[in-house]
Amino acid sequence: MSNGAKVALTGRLIKEPTQKNWQGTTVVSFTMAVNTTKKEGDKYISDFYNVSVWGKSGEFILPRITKGTMVQVYGDLILQTYNDKNNVERQSLSVRASDVVPLTSTSGTKKSSDNEDSPPPF
Repeated sequence: MSNGAKVALTGRLIKEPTQKNWQGTTVVSFTMAVNTTKKEGDKYISDFYNVSVWGKSGEFILPRITKGTMVQVYGDLILQTYNDKNNVERQSLSVRASDVVPLTSTSGTKKSSDNEDSPPPF
């Protein structure tokens, strides 16, 4: 269990999720756009978050999300420091998700059992 900063985000996937294996563990990664409360003219400003979902949770969620899916993500903020190609120190902020809840259907068709007022029970 992490002692780091916990986050809860709601937003949409901006591209298809990817799956990789790292030392025998599945890692599903995606980027999500989260609208802020700030507005510029008629448009909301979006923040973008890189999210990773590890192990069985990643394997479970992968077939349930796709580009455009609205999701709620719960997890830990991860701050990483690295050197870029010019050897300049940079920092990257990402989310290691403990739970991802799809809020929209990925199939485009609703089942008669879907309740429009609540997310599916994933």
